[in-house]
Amino acid sequence: MRVFRAKSPRPNQASSFLFRLLIAFATISFHSVPAIARNPTRKFHSCDNSMDGITTRRLHTAAEEHFVHDVPGTYPRLCRLSDGSILAGFTAFEPDGTRVLSIARSEDGGLTFQHHGEVTRSSGDCDNLFLLEVPGSAQGEETSPDQPTILAAFRNHDLDAEGKPTYFRITVSQSADGGQSWTFLSQAFETPALLGLWEPFLHVTTGSKEIQLYFSQEMDVDDQDTMVVHSRDGGAAWTTPVCVTGEGEKLRDGMVGVAESWDEISGSKALVLVMETTRNGAFSIEAVVSHDGGETFGSRQVVYEPREGRNAGAPQIAAFADGALAVVFMTDEDEEGEPVWPRGASIKAASASQPADGCVSWGIPEVIADSASSWPGIMSYADDSALAVYESCSRIRGRILRIPIGA
Repeated sequence: MRVFRAKSPRPNQASSFLFRLLIAFATISFHSVPAIARNPTRKFHSCDNSMDGITTRRLHTAAEEHFVHDVPGTYPRLCRLSDGSILAGFTAFEPDGTRVLSIARSEDGGLTFQHHGEVTRSSGDCDNLFLLEVPGSAQGEETSPDQPTILAAFRNHDLDAEGKPTYFRITVSQSADGGQSWTFLSQAFETPALLGLWEPFLHVTTGSKEIQLYFSQEMDVDDQDTMVVHSRDGGAAWTTPVCVTGEGEKLRDGMVGVAESWDEISGSKALVLVMETTRNGAFSIEAVVSHDGGETFGSRQVVYEPREGRNAGAPQIAAFADGALAVVFMTDEDEEGEPVWPRGASIKAASASQPADGCVSWGIPEVIADSASSWPGIMSYADDSALAVYESCSRIRGRILRIPIGA
């Protein structure tokens, strides 16, 4: 399947494979136009996020490392299907620099993965793949029970002859055969250059069939907001973007991840959204919480701040059966010498109990993959565990993270 484009020139190949690999997923991007609708979060929330003494939700990291794919690739994201299989979506690189949005499939609980399909390929800027099974599709509402319908959202930008962006899109493709073949479905949002769109994240709240698509949208060179659009028809049409984070602040919010838990105090459902941001100059990690299924977000709070002058970014989040949470992220805080972010990063993970009155207290992070590793993803794996994946030395790898229930 070919890349789906608006009326703009087909992009040329990037100058070199190594250059593309190092910068492909940095959140320091180009630009984007302001969206129309606004739904600002509340001001910064006063939560006690001290990590001192937080040991009751400590993660146990598996010694065994999973090899999802042993060819050059990066930005892995996982999707468990209703048939029990696991899909891994990531960007692979061919020798001529072509980017291939690839799908691998596991039928043994993530121990091994085999090539399964290809969403698209491009010599332009086509990355940030994210997968989601359409709600109800495995019950025969839209396809056969053993062939669930899958959505793939990704950034899909046109470049000119010099490699500069001319048009930005968040594109959505669809597979009706469980991820083997793909067709164009819609543009969730698109805009001409100069301001960019990045890092789509698909989510469906439990009990709902409405699909939420979060993405990062640049408002200025030093200002990027988190936006969300909704679809009520399986991804064919999308609402006007609404601002979730960043309204009124000159911050570069990006790399959104969302997990569903519940609030220990109120008992209500709680969506916890994590993002990287630039409140302290370098990148750190913050979160907001929604108690109404994502209609509004508030309680903005710190998740993790690295040591001064260092970065922590690209967070992703997963929830366990008892409402506990795990966040994975990349950081260069343990490196010596001058920072070269996003290079030289390791992958760390931290855990927390469920939110309490909108506040989440995180434990001390621990390293799960040494330098040089980047762009982690995470998926709920079992009641007490999650599978974290990441790029390490240009290969996609993963580890099981476990929190014993009731620990």
